[in-house]
Amino acid sequence: MTPSEISLPDQEDSSLPELAEEMRAIVRYGLPVHPDRAGPHLLALPAVRARAGDLGDRASLARALEAALREELDRLNHELAPAARLLLGIDPSTAGARLTVRREAAARVAGYELHHFRKRIEPKIRDLLTGQLARAGDAARLIAPVLQPARGPLVLPADVFAWEAAEHQQALAALWGTVYLLRAELLGLAALVSMAADQPTLRAAADRSLWRHAQVLHAAASYRACYGHVLLHTAADLGPALGPAQIAASAGWTPELTPAQELLLAELADPEASLPDFTSALTAARGGSELTATWRQALTGHSLTGFGLEQEEQPA
Repeated sequence: MTPSEISLPDQEDSSLPELAEEMRAIVRYGLPVHPDRAGPHLLALPAVRARAGDLGDRASLARALEAALREELDRLNHELAPAARLLLGIDPSTAGARLTVRREAAARVAGYELHHFRKRIEPKIRDLLTGQLARAGDAARLIAPVLQPARGPLVLPADVFAWEAAEHQQALAALWGTVYLLRAELLGLAALVSMAADQPTLRAAADRSLWRHAQVLHAAASYRACYGHVLLHTAADLGPALGPAQIAASAGWTPELTPAQELLLAELADPEASLPDFTSALTAARGGSELTATWRQALTGHSLTGFGLEQEEQPA
């Protein structure tokens, strides 16, 4: 079969039982995912299609499925998560091992007798992974990566797919990190407005929120440069791709900006630069002062001129 002849079912037609059955084959052989062992319903998931470089190439889709699986295993927030990683061969101690070896290690860490684990617990793990993959491409769910307490340093296998998955998680974590920083600034600013804070304090808080918003735009642009216009596991063919404005909206309401203004902010938001550096660059940029004034007015309800608190001129 040639790549152009590959036909995948629509997401709406992919039922969980069929996905679970295809997941059984993945668990049987473990990772990496071989193209011939990846079922069509798994390959049709938005989380997989969003990562595939060529939707008509089964090998590309299989690599995308593996990347999605690695990410979901890493973020799995469940008591069976350690067993799931051992069972799939994500853990270095079971990477490349036969199913019996992986199953024994998973049963041991989960605290179950081997036969009970195979009959009762292993299906639960398959269902967990199937559900996570099926939900990963839902554009209506903006869910940040789940973090868990670490028992030791992160160890990746010497595998190109593991590195690619880690790079994607790094870009995703950086994006969400900027979103939460913006969220903190917006909450703080709203509190100051409600307390009728003085103008220098409001200016400083508004300018900090603008700085954090610019960092969101910069992180989204960096993500887009590496992975295209599809963000956060959403597939463009299943709905509008999430862009910087939608990502920022998960932090809270922000004033609507023109594409040119968003581009300017993204270009000025050097992750290594400080707030004063950003403010100075924006003030010097064409249209920067007007952008800042509009931002302050929209978020505080006041026409705030001059500099923020950090740059407030001191009296003689």
